[in-house]
Amino acid sequence: MRDTTLSDFERRLRIQSLMDGTGGGVANGVITSSTSNGRETTTIAAGPGVVPSSAVGPAAAHGLPDEAMSCVHYERKCNIIAPCCGKVFGCRVCHDEMTPPPGHGPMDRFAVREVVCKECNTRQPASNNCIRCGIQFGEYHCGICNLWMVESKKPFHCNDCGFCRVGGREAFRHCHQCCMCISVNVYDDHNCMKDKYKNNCPVCREDMFSSRQSPQDLPCGHAIHAHCFRRLAGFDYRCPICKKTVVSQQSMAAAWAARARDIEMQPMPADLARVVNIMCNDCETKSLNRNWHFLGVQCPSCNSFNTIVEQVISSGSEEPNPNAAAGAS
Repeated sequence: MRDTTLSDFERRLRIQSLMDGTGGGVANGVITSSTSNGRETTTIAAGPGVVPSSAVGPAAAHGLPDEAMSCVHYERKCNIIAPCCGKVFGCRVCHDEMTPPPGHGPMDRFAVREVVCKECNTRQPASNNCIRCGIQFGEYHCGICNLWMVESKKPFHCNDCGFCRVGGREAFRHCHQCCMCISVNVYDDHNCMKDKYKNNCPVCREDMFSSRQSPQDLPCGHAIHAHCFRRLAGFDYRCPICKKTVVSQQSMAAAWAARARDIEMQPMPADLARVVNIMCNDCETKSLNRNWHFLGVQCPSCNSFNTIVEQVISSGSEEPNPNAAAGAS
């Protein structure tokens, strides 16, 4: 890297060769251009005893950082030409991560028309085999989604979803009400809700329908990213949309019983006492004239503490207001 005779372009090629583990660089490489069928292709050939770089040629040619070509999302032997900006990226996810809004939005996967072979660095129309060296770009290839990846993830194209999913076609069944492929193991019992996966995740506000992150169905019927659900469960047990408890009543029974005992052992002082009307988020029952406590107010119908105060009827030594109570019923 201290060789002052190297051009900036050659220096970048050598750095990428070291990062890729492909050898000692391309100091003696030859850069050639040729025209075939009216289309110009650029090839970077390594010198004697040097393995050609698998990715950096097109990246350097387009002025992109090397990271744009080091795709960690898919195992494939080609890079794509982003139709929106004409630059080379490892995949559409690489593009979206490296060119966030407002400068760029998500790349249109269906609009990809050209790829660059990682073996011979030839730019060409999108397909699954290089027109120059003949190498196969991916074990699985979808010409609709312009997706190349390994077969071990069992990818398949769902015509109803409109794009590819992973996990094996035989393991999923498309629900036209939910607009999503549902595991056959839970399909018969899943909670149907129209277009529920077309909504953004209520936690991260990112798309769930076409997300590479798996969704998690909640007992209430709403959906959330599985990784967002794990984060949410660390500090809240309620659905962020409807506020219903996201775990079963049986699982919460012990915790609610313990809280009821704590309330019994810590009665509110007379000056802080309140009589309130509540509504239960879980069973949606409204209850009148309940004694308020800072630890919560228990629903008499389902024993849940997932309740909200709708109205304060009296406080301290005040007598309950019958008109207020009647108005809340």
